[in-house]
Formats: sequence, structure tokens, C-alpha cells
Amino acid sequence: MTRKNEWILAINDPSLLIIARRFNQLIQKINGVPGKISQTTAKGAISLQLDRQATDNKIEKNETITITGKTEQAVLQTATYALLREHLDQLNKGETLVQMAQERRIFMLDMGRKFFSKETILSFIDVLSFAQFNFLQLHFSENEGFRIACDTAPEIVSDDFLSKADVIEIIQYAQCCGIEIIPDFDSPGHLKQLLKNRPEWQLEKKNAEGEFEKNPTALDITNPEAVEFILSIYKEYAALFSSSTYFHIGADEFVDFDEMEAYPQLQDYAKEVYGESAEGIDAFVGYVNRIIEAINGFGFIPQVWNDGFFRLNRAEVVKLSEAVEITYWTKWNQHMAPVSTFIDRGYTVINFNDNYFYYVLGEHAGYTYPTYEKIIDSWTPDMWPQEQVVAVDTTQLPGVAVAVWADRPDAQTQEEVLLHVSEIFFAVMQKQMGDVFITKDALTAFLATILK
Repeated sequence: MTRKNEWILAINDPSLLIIARRFNQLIQKINGVPGKISQTTAKGAISLQLDRQATDNKIEKNETITITGKTEQAVLQTATYALLREHLDQLNKGETLVQMAQERRIFMLDMGRKFFSKETILSFIDVLSFAQFNFLQLHFSENEGFRIACDTAPEIVSDDFLSKADVIEIIQYAQCCGIEIIPDFDSPGHLKQLLKNRPEWQLEKKNAEGEFEKNPTALDITNPEAVEFILSIYKEYAALFSSSTYFHIGADEFVDFDEMEAYPQLQDYAKEVYGESAEGIDAFVGYVNRIIEAINGFGFIPQVWNDGFFRLNRAEVVKLSEAVEITYWTKWNQHMAPVSTFIDRGYTVINFNDNYFYYVLGEHAGYTYPTYEKIIDSWTPDMWPQEQVVAVDTTQLPGVAVAVWADRPDAQTQEEVLLHVSEIFFAVMQKQMGDVFITKDALTAFLATILK
């Protein structure tokens, strides 16, 4: 793949033509050498082979390089991995199997607090494809900003935002790179940007003096009009992201879940709707279940954060719907349910380990920036937040995720975030494969090549 002259990229199936074009672009980006694509089964300098009966995705290096995948996406991922290894002079002769501990590798970008341009997001996608990540989660709404054009309520959109045409371009580019977008709109908390002009929809809290005050970030989920407004937002973005499989609906940090009694409105509503034994937590779970049902009806698999469900100091009357996946990020509070609770109840659970994979701008809230070395030296796929260890189950525990949270958005530029977080992707990839082969210096040089 480091040929100095023109080379041929051969494919054995017409369905690989789009894959071959993308791969051709990557080779030219790295080596600066043009290539030709041949829709024949003849051996070329590089041969892409689709074999739906294959047991493994593999690379065979002899006089030429043959890349075999079980699906079109697997062909692209395997070919991109081969290009990386060959560029680093780390691709051995003979057969190399390409296997990951888990099938989903996710990157979540907080573009709600901090604006990230279309160009930066496209660069992230380039890096993600080389690092064998296959999902990009766009967290586009936060207390501090809403970053995609909105027809339902244009006034909620921040000054810096992506147009829907920008988003469609991102989705299409990601698809060409073997990456799927996960839209992420968080409710019923984290809604300050949406509620700042609608104080009547803000939930009220009873303070220590017995007076009521508005919580500017939390939705009054007892108000039917407020709930319908949020559902209309979900509906609009369900249409925009219609090609996605998953839709993250948040449900974290709605209020302090240890202080539910400070919200008598929730308590009264829960008893009225769910019976005298119900408490405020049931009003919350009931709201989340309603959003889950709507998102499911739009054709998505919904996802939620873990921190508000099955808490050890709460006995819910209303149980979280089973039609949802759990993205497990923390157990910093002693009352949060451990990973095992969700596993035992049959939920699919994704590992968003905040001890290793939370890149919090400004190192806010006690976090320190994760590093390439820390992940390489210390993390393994069975490690979950707060030292929980759970053996990998590729069916129920199918994925791992890296997250950027822009708590202090000006702490780093877009370019700095892109560069530093990219290193984390490659650390995760190698630990997922059980094969550490990139030195930090080699990775720095490689990133300089693909991000130029």
C-alpha cells in the first residue's frame, strides 16, 4: 500500500464499488498516489473480497494484499485497518484476523455546550474510521446550547449551529466511512436552553425555607403541554436522522434523585396517576417510558443513561421499559444501581466508563483528561465505572464508548479536542483487539498525516 506508482484496487462484487472508492481516497490521502478500481476478481495490488460465508474478517499479505470481509462494512473496516498497519510497517506477511472484543465502538461529542463545525465533525469521522469506531453520537442539545436548526421552535437554536443540510452531509459522509450517527437529545433534564423562554414549563422545587423556586434545567413532566412540546422536538429530529438505528434520549440528572421529596408536584402527580404507593420517581420513570414508546414508534432503538433507574434507595412502582438500552456511565453515588442490576434484568448495556473515557473540557467536576498511556496500561474491556468488573458478553454488553463533555467549552479549541481525543480512539481500538502495536510517537505522526 506504499507503492510509489499507480496501483490497482480489485473487487469481487459490484456492491463493493462504493467501499473501494472510499478506500481509494484514504490511500491517496496517506500516500499521495492515485489508483484505479477494477470490477473484476483478478488479483490487484490490493484485492477487496466480499464473502458472506466467511467465518472471520481477515487480511492476507503476500505479493499482494487481499482483504476479506463478511459484509460490505466489514470489508471497509478491515481494509482501513490493513492500511493503518501497512503504513506503520506493522502488517506481517501471511494471514491476520481482525477481531474486536465488542461490535460497537462509539464516540459521543457534546456539541450542545460547545459548537463543533461541520468540518471538524467530518475530520472526527476520518479518524474514527481508522480507529475502527463505527458510531458517532451527536449530543446536540444541552443547558448551554442547541446546535441544529429547528423548525418546531426556531428560538431555541444557538447563534452557532449546524443547518439541516450540514447534518445530512455529515450523515452521508459517515455512511461512506462505515459509521452510523446516533442522535442525542436529552430530556427531561438538561433543558435550560429550551426552557429559558418558557418558565411556566420549569419544574418547581421546595427549598429549605419552604418556598417554591423554579429549576431552570428540569421539565415539568406533569404538564401535558410541556411534554407534548418535547415530543414534537423528538419527532422533528427523528425525521432528520431517519437512517439511524439508535436515538439517545438522555434521562440523566433530571433532578437530584436523592431529593425527590423536594418536588411535591411530582409526588402528587405520581400518586394520582400510578396509585397511593407511588412516589416522585415513578412520575419520572413514567415520563421516560412515554418517550421510549414514542421513539420506538418512530423506528429507533432508544437509549438512556443509567443514573436515575433502579436506585438502591428507591422502590419504583413504575418500572423502566424493556424496549430501551442502557448507556452506563457512572456509579459515583452510592444509591446508583450497579451494572449487574441492568444485566440481571435483561437490558443491553453499553460501557461509557467515566473513569477512563470521559474527556471533560477544563477537567471540570473532578475529572482529569484520559490519556493514551492510561488506557493502554490500565484498561481492559471488562472494566466498568468505579472498579466494577464484568466479563464481556458480546450479546448483552456489545459496546464501549468515549465521550467528550464540553463543561468548560473554551478550555480547548475544536482542533485541540480533535487531536487529543483521537489518541484515545486508537488506545481503545488496540485494547479491544488485544494487540498493542502503535507507539505514541508513531500515532502522533499518523494523526498529523490524516488531519492535515
